[in-house]
Amino acid sequence: MPSYKYTIAICDDDKEFVRQMGRLCMNAMEKLKIQYVLKEYYSEQEVLRYVAQGVKLDLMFLDIRLGNKSGIDLARILKERGEEISFVLMTVDDSFLLAGYSVQPVYFLMKPIDPAELEKAIKSDLKRRIWTKNVFIKCDRKQIPVPVESILYLEVIDHLTTVHTRKADYVSRTTFTELINELPQSCFARCHNSFAVNLARVTHISRLGGVALDCRVTLPIGRKYYDSLRKSFIEYMNTF
Repeated sequence: MPSYKYTIAICDDDKEFVRQMGRLCMNAMEKLKIQYVLKEYYSEQEVLRYVAQGVKLDLMFLDIRLGNKSGIDLARILKERGEEISFVLMTVDDSFLLAGYSVQPVYFLMKPIDPAELEKAIKSDLKRRIWTKNVFIKCDRKQIPVPVESILYLEVIDHLTTVHTRKADYVSRTTFTELINELPQSCFARCHNSFAVNLARVTHISRLGGVALDCRVTLPIGRKYYDSLRKSFIEYMNTF
């Protein structure tokens, strides 16, 4: 994930439910090993007041019914104001779900909340945020935006770093380490002194056979990287 802390908000007019949701979110984030900030709100006015003061939220668990207010209306207001918040809508009555699609939520949760479904909701947003990100690669004095999901692997040769993607290869004078640090750490891992791999493209890891990718490329594994690569790949598979 990026270096900032992922910010989760819970908005429901039932304070006990908010506390329970907070515990579920904490358990999920600790399991996913993602740094996070958790904020709790009990009304539409409270959310709007804090957002107006500059509070930035990544994901909001939002009750469709907030007393005599509509959580869907709150989501719509925030979207119209340009806030880049993902919404998970919660309800006890599935008759409201159709109306909820108008604000493009990343997930719906039925009350009482299933912890496994809550974790899926968080994963859905994390994956969306990571894979829609661009990394800027300096090539021939130009900054070229490259979608993270298109990157297959990185390779360093004679102090030049090549970013291999599905459509093209980009050669940059930016150091290998600097480029790796620009990428989501949960999705990329070093496998050799000269290679780093996109874990989403990995199909097989073997101490002797190397790292097999879904693009029919096999990369070597340096002896000192095998254990950390294997651990990173398992954590990636468990998260995404």
